[in-house]
Amino acid sequence: MRPTARPLTRQIDLNLLELFDTIYQTRNLTACGQRLGLSQPAVSYGLAKLRETYGDPLFVRMQRGVVPTPFAEQLSIPVASALQTVRTTIERTEFKPQDANRSFRIAMSDAGERYFLPKLLAYLGEHAPGITVESLSADLRELGEGLASGDIDMAMGFIPGLGKQIHQQTLFPEHFVYVRRKDRATQGKPLTLGQLRNSRHILAAPPATHHLAAVEGVLLSRAVRAEIALRVRSFLSVLPIVADTNLIAPVPSNFGRLAVRESNLEICESPVKFPVFDLNMYWHHRYHADPALTWLRESLVELFGSQQGKRGRKGTS
Repeated sequence: MRPTARPLTRQIDLNLLELFDTIYQTRNLTACGQRLGLSQPAVSYGLAKLRETYGDPLFVRMQRGVVPTPFAEQLSIPVASALQTVRTTIERTEFKPQDANRSFRIAMSDAGERYFLPKLLAYLGEHAPGITVESLSADLRELGEGLASGDIDMAMGFIPGLGKQIHQQTLFPEHFVYVRRKDRATQGKPLTLGQLRNSRHILAAPPATHHLAAVEGVLLSRAVRAEIALRVRSFLSVLPIVADTNLIAPVPSNFGRLAVRESNLEICESPVKFPVFDLNMYWHHRYHADPALTWLRESLVELFGSQQGKRGRKGTS
């Protein structure tokens, strides 16, 4: 049963809401104190005041830190939204990219780096010369924590399972094609199902990418039964291996089209049907109204988005 908040005799201290939000993010009272510059007794006192105000334990001690109660889970989104609203009123409400000096931390795969960063950096050089980008790789847990804490501004890719507080917006649908070494006997000809079955494969599975499981499922199905000779963690490492061997590799189509420009490779459509997946942007609800990140999202849509993109919906996983 949902606890009933006790009547408030005065307006709740905004600092207590920030304390609640930080405990919720860190799941650790010591880490919360370090982030806010508070002593351990001050954190404990503030948490006691919150518990008294809301009539609920809010956070329960476990072996490693604390976990939120169901009522605290319900509070987390409106509290984060309220804090963001307050921050917006005291910070610059208008983002001027030409004058801005900041760094965006964006999580993406190596294929994403190859496809997105050249065009994005050229755009920033023209429209926002003081803005820099740090690309990083993270697993699903690190992504969720980083987006919530603000250590990661955005993630790009196909990353289901980030949670209900994560917004997502589709840039474009993507599918897999094959890259293979150029050969006089096959160059320019379609890849046949027989050739696919008889070819040894290399699969790349960067951290936090989920489409590869579906691709592998197709290749190992009874209808195909392809041989997977090598698994690697990087799409970029696939290219020199394919160029120097008879192995073939399924890769995202936009990445593949760029890759074949620079190497002794050719691209060909797959004779078997791989699932189509959406290439999305992901960001946390607490930063949904951040003017700088709003500008970044709009810029990425302008650079890469399809008109069919689904705009800014909340996560459901």
